[in-house]
Amino acid sequence: MFSIAICDDQRGICSEIENIILEYKKSTLQEMQIEVFYSAEKLGIYMEHEHNFDLIFLDIEMKGLNGLDLGRKIREEMDNQVTQIVYVSGKESYFKDLFEVRPMHFLSKPVEPDKVIKDVELAMKLANRLGGIFSYKKGSDTHKFPIKNIIYFQSVNREIKIVTTTGEELFYGKLQEVFRQVSKYRFITIHKSYIINYEQVANFKYEEVLMSNSDCLPISQLKRKEVRGLQMKYESERFL
Repeated sequence: MFSIAICDDQRGICSEIENIILEYKKSTLQEMQIEVFYSAEKLGIYMEHEHNFDLIFLDIEMKGLNGLDLGRKIREEMDNQVTQIVYVSGKESYFKDLFEVRPMHFLSKPVEPDKVIKDVELAMKLANRLGGIFSYKKGSDTHKFPIKNIIYFQSVNREIKIVTTTGEELFYGKLQEVFRQVSKYRFITIHKSYIINYEQVANFKYEEVLMSNSDCLPISQLKRKEVRGLQMKYESERFL
């Protein structure tokens, strides 16, 4: 799921950008989620509660907290270097102030549909190149984890346990659906109850695997040949 936030105190601008993206969404297979905010404060509070976005279209001039200050907060206080920011403004005098926030692009008002679409497409490419984000629903909230920080997934009854470098979480889901989302990032199904991140493996053995957090997980008999083949494939790719 590729998530986008649009933040501008002019509701008309928000609607315009949202409609451009919704129209583009009809022509792509990429799943997208769009959230709209009319103040930087509300977007900042939302992100502080672990709601991250892949891309933010952010107005610069807003009452109260402005877009530049929110950008600094995202990069410095939240230490979020992954979310792409596209600044939107009717003035071009802010260029010098943008460097420390490292935005992906700057759009002048009135916005041009083709430029909005190009920014969405570029942000999607960057999201994949930077390792990607795993997202899941818990109640009405969408939670996200950087792929590189996930150690493994475990199926526990009707829930999925996600084990990361910072802790554990449970959510309702199916392991097959999880695998469809993460398979392109070198995740391996080693057992009907486990999917592991190859990059978080400390040691492979024939019947089990030791993960970076010292958890020892079983490799089922049916999966041993496949796992061994993928291990050899990924190791050989390191030298290409």
